[in-house]
Amino acid sequence: MRRLTHIIRSFRHREEGGALVELGMVIPLFLVLIFGILDYGRLYWSTTMAQKAMQVASRLATVGPPMCGALPSTHTLAGSAPTTTRFGALCRNGGICAVPNLPAPCQLDTSTAYGGRIWDEIEMLLPPGSTPANVQFTYSHDTRLGFLGGPYTPVVTAEIVNLDFDFALPLGPLAALAASDPAITSSKLNTISIPAMSTSVPAEDLAVGAVE
Repeated sequence: MRRLTHIIRSFRHREEGGALVELGMVIPLFLVLIFGILDYGRLYWSTTMAQKAMQVASRLATVGPPMCGALPSTHTLAGSAPTTTRFGALCRNGGICAVPNLPAPCQLDTSTAYGGRIWDEIEMLLPPGSTPANVQFTYSHDTRLGFLGGPYTPVVTAEIVNLDFDFALPLGPLAALAASDPAITSSKLNTISIPAMSTSVPAEDLAVGAVE
């Protein structure tokens, strides 16, 4: 009995292996921190490249055929403008150019030759899992652009929509909380919705001229 008591007391006071136990407790936390930093780096890289992709998409859309349906080919005279207004007058001078009915926003259509070209240019810049359905185009009228009789020049907006980012670790809710943005949600432990990112550029000739 005394020998057993001695063994128990010796075991309680020995420190051999204590460092190994502490290391086993610290390593998981250290790995979570390292992989968390890498994950957030991937998120930052993906959002930066997605924004770059929208810059490319909007630029291509300004010189190519309309993505969302028919648009006027030229700026026409507004019904309230004087009929004596000469061609070449700037649209911003008194609203002399008509405001047309523009098509609704649309997704990138890769079944068309130019839509396929845009997708080929931006696909490599988008996060894995992206599809043409995540790219949306909008055409909006700006009364300050264009001149009477000249090519119709709406503002072309390319936008990323409904795109998720997958973390390697279950960091989605933490990222959504840190963003403090109700538009950023997390439905899964390792997934976060990438906020809508857009680039708007005034159109040029919308393929009235030749498209290279």
